[in-house]
Amino acid sequence: YTYQSLAELIKIYERLKEFEIVPYRQINHGPTTSLYYHDPDGNAVELQTDNFENVEALNTWFATGAFDREPIGVDIDMDELVERYQAGEPESDLKKPRQD
Repeated sequence: YTYQSLAELIKIYERLKEFEIVPYRQINHGPTTSLYYHDPDGNAVELQTDNFENVEALNTWFATGAFDREPIGVDIDMDELVERYQAGEPESDLKKPRQD
């Protein structure tokens, strides 16, 4: 499922966490920030938001070679991301793929 913004993804993350439903994987793939959950039947469910405002920005990022270096993405700590968001850090900064 795709959410319009990181704020929306954070809202659903917090709501599910209240019911002790937590993702088994949290990752910034570069193009998306994604949370993976298991449904009651054990199926994998991905909740995600796009990290770039438009295709041009995404293609500019691809041109850096970052995706070639880290095609799966990097693990993230959603609780830390939530804290940073609540402290006022802009979504654009929070969604930036880490570049090592």
